[in-house]
Amino acid sequence: MKQLFVTSMAIMMVFTQFSCSGQTAQKQTGTESEITTQVGVYYFHFTRRCNTCIAVEENSKKAVDELYPEQVKTGEYFFKGVNLDEESSNDIAKELGVGMQTLMVVHDDKKIDITGEGFMYAQEYEKLKAEIQKAVDKALKE
Repeated sequence: MKQLFVTSMAIMMVFTQFSCSGQTAQKQTGTESEITTQVGVYYFHFTRRCNTCIAVEENSKKAVDELYPEQVKTGEYFFKGVNLDEESSNDIAKELGVGMQTLMVVHDDKKIDITGEGFMYAQEYEKLKAEIQKAVDKALKE
């Protein structure tokens, strides 16, 4: 039973990584940008979600709030859940090149897709928090 679970998780991670990674590489131009010098952690999702999808959002938000409380308070850093089924999400999804479930760190024109890590560690808060911190650090250094 445990082997079936591990195999299922591996397949889900591969699917998620391939389905999202190609779509986040586009850079949109000519649109009014929501991207600023802030550090944003976005979780793009659909209305219908499983427990893992919900955990990715909840634990990512908690991690951002816990890792960067002062920056969140001043608005320098933020977490934003974006429902791709809502028409109001079309502009930001198009701007960031997202069409599927995606966990992404954005700073200026840098986009770091951590969807695979998000789903892998959805139920392991400390590991997810560490992945978010690594992605934020990388976005700030590049």
